[in-house]
Amino acid sequence: MTYQKITRLSMLLTLSLLLSILESMIPIFNGMIPGIKIGLANIILVMVLYLYGAKETFAIALLRVLLMGILRTGLFNIHFFFSLAGTICSVGIMTFAKKTKLSMIGVSILGSIFHSIGQIIIAIYLLHLPNLIYYLPWMILGSMITGAIIGYFAKTVLKQFKNTL
Repeated sequence: MTYQKITRLSMLLTLSLLLSILESMIPIFNGMIPGIKIGLANIILVMVLYLYGAKETFAIALLRVLLMGILRTGLFNIHFFFSLAGTICSVGIMTFAKKTKLSMIGVSILGSIFHSIGQIIIAIYLLHLPNLIYYLPWMILGSMITGAIIGYFAKTVLKQFKNTL
């Protein structure tokens, strides 16, 4: 891995952390509907997936979850595990979906939906509340909207980013 690539990935990781922190400070995105956020940092994950690939995307995603746990939410608490489960499911499906004919926006929507699915699965497991499955349709609806927004912005920013490379 070249120094230039390491530097770019480090800057993208930092930007994703800043977007996560910023989003957690904006009340409209944080808690308006429990469990639904716009996911601004996912703009960076989608960009990294299209610029560098799956390995780098998993690394950035997992480092962001770990660092956000250290900086904001705490390590190894329920919020950490919700984020981790959602991130693993999201990046996994986006990696697979990118290989299909789906657009970047479609890939982002699938990532957002599977992030919600991962969160609901871990919530049911950790909280022993199987009735949480009934909240999943609302989470998926929110995910479709936020995933489309994030996909649009990722596509737009990626175009500009590629012009500067």
